[in-house]
Amino acid sequence: MSSTTTSIPRVWRDATGRSRLHGWLAVRVAIVTAVAYATGWGPLVGAFGHLLTLADGLRRGGARTIRPALAWSLVATTAAQLGIVLGIVPNYVPDASTHGVALVASGALVVVAEQIRIMMRTKELAEAELRASEERFRGLVQYSSDAIVVIGGDARVKYMSPSATGVLGYSEEDMLGQEYLQLLHPEDLPRVLAFVEQMAGEAGAVGMIENRIRHKDGRWLPVESNCHNLLFDRNIRGFVLNTRDVSDRKVLEERLEYRAFHDTLTGLPNRALFRDRVAHTVARASRSKNPFSVMFLDLDGFKVVNDTLGHAAGDELLVEVAKVIQATIRESDTPARLGGDEFAILLEEVRDDASAARVATRLLEALRRPITLQGKEVRIDASIGIAFSPEAADAEELLRNADIAMYMAKHTGKGDYEIFEPQMHVSVVQRLELEADLQHAVEDDQFELFYQPIVVLETAKVVGVEALIRWHHPERGMVPPGEFIPVAEESGLIIPLSRWVFEQATSQLKAWQEAFPSHPPLYISVNVSARHVAAGCLVEDVSAALDAAGLPAESLTLEITEGALLQDTQATMEVFTQLRQLGVRIAIDDFGTGYSSLSYLQNFPIDVLKIDRSFIDGMSKGTQSPALVRAIIELGRSLHLETVAEGIEHNEQLSRFRELRCQLGQGYLFARPADQATIGALLAKTADPVGAASKVDAS
Repeated sequence: MSSTTTSIPRVWRDATGRSRLHGWLAVRVAIVTAVAYATGWGPLVGAFGHLLTLADGLRRGGARTIRPALAWSLVATTAAQLGIVLGIVPNYVPDASTHGVALVASGALVVVAEQIRIMMRTKELAEAELRASEERFRGLVQYSSDAIVVIGGDARVKYMSPSATGVLGYSEEDMLGQEYLQLLHPEDLPRVLAFVEQMAGEAGAVGMIENRIRHKDGRWLPVESNCHNLLFDRNIRGFVLNTRDVSDRKVLEERLEYRAFHDTLTGLPNRALFRDRVAHTVARASRSKNPFSVMFLDLDGFKVVNDTLGHAAGDELLVEVAKVIQATIRESDTPARLGGDEFAILLEEVRDDASAARVATRLLEALRRPITLQGKEVRIDASIGIAFSPEAADAEELLRNADIAMYMAKHTGKGDYEIFEPQMHVSVVQRLELEADLQHAVEDDQFELFYQPIVVLETAKVVGVEALIRWHHPERGMVPPGEFIPVAEESGLIIPLSRWVFEQATSQLKAWQEAFPSHPPLYISVNVSARHVAAGCLVEDVSAALDAAGLPAESLTLEITEGALLQDTQATMEVFTQLRQLGVRIAIDDFGTGYSSLSYLQNFPIDVLKIDRSFIDGMSKGTQSPALVRAIIELGRSLHLETVAEGIEHNEQLSRFRELRCQLGQGYLFARPADQATIGALLAKTADPVGAASKVDAS
């Protein structure tokens, strides 16, 4: 503060010195004018003196300097004229009479009087204009909504407009003579001092600055001041501040900034703010060596809630999940919503993997508790990926590692967490490459259908076949379905791939039906993706394939898993109802491993239950009670559903399911999945049911 209050008066003194210089210049010009008149060069030099005085006044002092300079010049001119009349005329006109001299002198006095009258009139007009200007200025200041304050060279308040009381709360008595800088916020003071020093060095400088000033009620008021340096103006000699309250604008700016960096639904930091905080934490950790970790959390089954209960319920669920996360982690940790149903958490100072794993476990347990949405109880699960700071060079790599770990957790079964390991990155890259190759495979027709027979367990007669897709990769050879089907599901390629399967399977079955007629006709089962059901084009695609092949709809059975069946149950019900109206049969695949419920067995148009092979293996190993399998078979019988036992590989298993009166079965005991030619030969060989049965028994 001291540096400013000493520098401002110095500039002020410089301005005062210049004004005095203007006055002495006017005096000198007037003296020169008088001498010129005395020597006979008066008119020319006098006119030049007038112009010089006026020009200097305009250049240095403005209109207020012209009037004193003009007065000095007129006084000097009048004195010169009187000198001519009273001194020069008698000397140069010796014969002039006293009466003549008096006459000439009277004329000169008349001229001088007229000049004085003009000068006085000019002064009156100038003063009237000045008064009008001052009135206009006073009116503008009086009714201005901004606070107008003049700060002198000693940093004290010299003037305050009445409107300043409304802005700052202080009366004129409170402010006059007070040091203005003492009202500023201590944090803003260094910046304001630097601004003042810069402004003070240039006469007439104009600038804008924002700072906080103490209101009379004690609060800190954000203001914006338009500053004008008039230290060199002898009528102002200070800084003129035009100050306005910007509280509303600041509130709006803070609100916009909050929205820019926070999720509007949950109030959590968004991706941009989370990324920034991770970057700052990485920078601190590089100096302090304090470890930390990042978690990525993605909800499992969120789409089911969104589709069945509506988007409003989905939003409500996201808000509840955000509350659970905030209640589970520490206050020093940073949660964020990255978008959709994906969240992230920055865990500060996590000592080791076990500490982060405990947090992940608590989160998963808390999320599994039932949540009531629109009067319905909902259970949600999540997949979590964890990455640690020592494993990443920067924030981007750390976030990528957490995302990869979360992706692996979802890929390996969901509802659990995975800690990032370097080989995971290799796996994800390979998966992305596989997705790209899969796209080319669809375009280049690199797929082939294999078929596995479905037989009557009592007779071993082949009554149907299941179509199973195989991929002949040009470099990797045969790619297992379990490796590329999930990629096709996630990428959306499953839909064009399913269309191709429908076309090939229906066309091949039509050829076999014509080559091997039977009663009832041979049927074919095709697996259906839940994504294809949700896409809304399944009925159209199936109908087109049946029409193209000329195949009866009852010869086609579509298989879908229990879990997929319960995704958006209402929409799925409508699709299956349309398929049933078309004549297509519906089978529940891997029955008993999902969400088995009598309600959907009764409500959905289902024709077949395929018992999962885990029950068959369990019975063989003694880990699965035959009573449960018997209950499934009896359930199917009571609901008039066919039951198919999958994965029969031994005669002992065949005998057991015959005892349980299971109708149909498939497995290696009867035939492995094979290409079209192999299955065609098998169909030709087993056309006689008796011969087929004896062949099975002999094996």
